[in-house]
Amino acid sequence: MTRLPWMPLLLLFCASCGSDRELVPSQPGEPTHAELEVAGRTVTVELASTPAQRSRGLMHRPSLPADQGMLFLFPDTRPRTFWMRDTLIGLDIIFLAEDGTVINIEEASPGVERPGFSSRRPARFVLELNRGWSREAGLLPGQVIVVDGGLHM
Repeated sequence: MTRLPWMPLLLLFCASCGSDRELVPSQPGEPTHAELEVAGRTVTVELASTPAQRSRGLMHRPSLPADQGMLFLFPDTRPRTFWMRDTLIGLDIIFLAEDGTVINIEEASPGVERPGFSSRRPARFVLELNRGWSREAGLLPGQVIVVDGGLHM
């Protein structure tokens, strides 16, 4: 994973960029992971930036290592609903605004499809971590999550 400690960025990399653009690894062939600063802890996340990656998410995985997760990158900001179809592990589903501010956190049980877990306001990003991680780390709505370089709009 590429770390650029001299270039910490908020999830909002370009406030004026059009909503038709997606966040992608900054160079072809670079890893599809990033490091986030979440509630004072470093978390390594797999990036889900394509429709296929977002659809698959963390399905069928028997476990998720501590301080690891998945960051879903959407090309627009709108209400989001996630469900746990074919997901074998409990997850915290953390809905984020364009600037990385936590909107709301849902603790999701494996296999729950309906009604799903929804953002309380339009969200641009969704972070999934092991269920209970947010509570244990003290992550709350209103806090901002920071990405440590390597991505752009």
